[in-house]
Amino acid sequence: VNGKANFKDVEEKLKQLNKPAVKIIQSEDGDIIDCVEIYKQPAFDHPALRNHVIQMKPSFDLKEVKINSKNESSKLTVFQTWQKSGSCPEGTVPIRRIRREDLLRAQSVQQFGRKPQEVVLKSNTTIEQKDGRFPSINSNALALPAIVNRSAAILATVGANYTGAKADINVWNPNVESEDFTTAQVWLKAGPNDNFESIESGWTKDSYKTTGCFDMTCSGFVQTSSQYLLGGSIEPVSTEFGQQYDVTVGIY
Repeated sequence: VNGKANFKDVEEKLKQLNKPAVKIIQSEDGDIIDCVEIYKQPAFDHPALRNHVIQMKPSFDLKEVKINSKNESSKLTVFQTWQKSGSCPEGTVPIRRIRREDLLRAQSVQQFGRKPQEVVLKSNTTIEQKDGRFPSINSNALALPAIVNRSAAILATVGANYTGAKADINVWNPNVESEDFTTAQVWLKAGPNDNFESIESGWTKDSYKTTGCFDMTCSGFVQTSSQYLLGGSIEPVSTEFGQQYDVTVGIY
């Protein structure tokens, strides 16, 4: 088992992650999708969620600010590949089945699916808008992990209280090496670099020291939608000098 995990650990982790399915969908991209009853998803193995009732809507009146930066009617539709092969019934959530080979590629069975603790670049420089319309941004607040050959583009706003964020993200499929990855995300972050909390696609606290949830492989992440698969491939994708496709991502 390539020295990283023994057979028993792998089988126990697979049993923990893959819950009994009400319906099974074989996606043409090779994924197997299990439609799992919403209260039988992996999150509810966590002691803190015992007898938890999912709140499907905010308890406050969410007033979304309309920004006319893009004509909504002109946006091109994207979808997830698995949706061409079926759909999950109401009351279930789609979960990508974890396979044995997925675990064997991981550095640790116990840490499978979790983000590593971030090593932050230290800097005291600031980025400031010359005309004074935006507040100064100390780069410590926006520091990125110290990863070799990492490139990033950031649009940041600071200095106010936020109840959410929303962005139209262009969908691409760039070439990467075997150990590389690409990501595009909306991030709400609070606190210093050594002890921040953030909301991304999931909730993360303590700077990834002990947690690092971002999908169904991490106990504590609760999914509510029966329509969208975390980790599912998206198509079509944008091409240089060709059609451009966006996906809207929001945190409320």
